[in-house]
Amino acid sequence: MKESYLEIVELDNGDIVLRPASEDGEETVPLATLKISDDTRSYLKDRYFEMAKCMFHAGIDYVYSDEAFLEDESEYLDDYRPKILH
Repeated sequence: MKESYLEIVELDNGDIVLRPASEDGEETVPLATLKISDDTRSYLKDRYFEMAKCMFHAGIDYVYSDEAFLEDESEYLDDYRPKILH
């Protein structure tokens, strides 16, 4: 599989997404979407985006950990390690 980069971005509607980075500038389909409530945004102020990045990183770390149970797909994951831009 070809090497892929991932990016974490905030969309115009306020959702924060993890998606493949586009080489041609077009938006790609998100792999995961995080919605942060207005109360949480207010409480965290500008740090809500850092929290979102930590949450996505934790999920990616879990997927590539020995704890993840992915039967047939485990060989695929050994060969595919995305890089993250943010």
